[in-house]
Amino acid sequence: MKNNIVIDIRMINNSGIGTYIKNILSKVINHYKYDHFILLVNPCIDYTNIFKELDFNNFEILNIKSPIYSIHEQFEIYIKLFTYNIDLFWSTNYNIPILLQSKLLVTVHDIWHIVDKSSKRIIRRFYAKVLFYFIKIKDSNIIAVSNFTKNEIISHTKIVSNITVIKHGIEKFWKSNKSYKDSKIILYVGNIRKHKNVNLLINSFNKINIKSFKLLLVGRVDEYIKNNNSNEFNIEFIGELDRTQLVKYYNNARLLVLPSSYEGFGFTPLESMACDCPVLVSDSGSLREVCKDGVFYFDLNIEDDLKNKILYLLNNEQVCDELINNGKEVIKEYDWVKTVHETIIKIDKLLVN
Repeated sequence: MKNNIVIDIRMINNSGIGTYIKNILSKVINHYKYDHFILLVNPCIDYTNIFKELDFNNFEILNIKSPIYSIHEQFEIYIKLFTYNIDLFWSTNYNIPILLQSKLLVTVHDIWHIVDKSSKRIIRRFYAKVLFYFIKIKDSNIIAVSNFTKNEIISHTKIVSNITVIKHGIEKFWKSNKSYKDSKIILYVGNIRKHKNVNLLINSFNKINIKSFKLLLVGRVDEYIKNNNSNEFNIEFIGELDRTQLVKYYNNARLLVLPSSYEGFGFTPLESMACDCPVLVSDSGSLREVCKDGVFYFDLNIEDDLKNKILYLLNNEQVCDELINNGKEVIKEYDWVKTVHETIIKIDKLLVN
């Protein structure tokens, strides 16, 4: 008998979550060729490329017009799925449908919306807490993308069971085609948010005051930060890039810096390692767990440590070469084939039970 499996893929254009969906969705669906999938999509997004990867006509799509993280999505998803006999609902983020009665599989990338105590995020934080309350009482099965994220879930939500750590992979697409040694570019890649500590990076770069270097900030632009640094001739806000453009930036950088105070996993250091670009990251969140000895670390609690570590790496090519060699070994541990395999094992157990 066919299983009806619902997968929420509305966040396919989000940076980390989108990378996750794009790399495992088609492989999981193609594995279950005798089952039926209902894919929840955002009608404003073009899913053509991902649908082309599906080998069998064993899926249908449901448009969900309501915004993610809204009360409206709860009612719309429930109403549109009401007539289906659902065997499993897989939420690729923690915004589960709380009204739906079915087995739940939830992928949790991080719980920043709960950890962030800023007043601007009070509604988002409340909604996240409500969702995790229902994740707990519904006895949902959880995929955490790192041991750090698993421990954060346990610490902040008191959910202690049914959590499996399945780490992300790294695409073979990321490759080196140029030496870092002649570059005069310090690179940041990621969304420009509070916990990403972009202001710290900008201030540290300005303290270094090496006119021959440029700081390039790649990612969704924060207009406040951009406007406050608009007069800096050697700081440039690039905006969001697709991976074809991004790989060129990794290959043309002298150093990638990720100064985050919170990371559930962290794709960009691994992508940079794969492109033989030296990496400097904060010693926080999941970064030491994920990056191991493939990157250099600085301490957020030590004043000017970021500035000093940037200068150290700019002046020590031997250390950078060692990081690159270590990074080649680290990225071997991250393979989407392994991620898909472990995810299928998890789904199999839920469908059998």
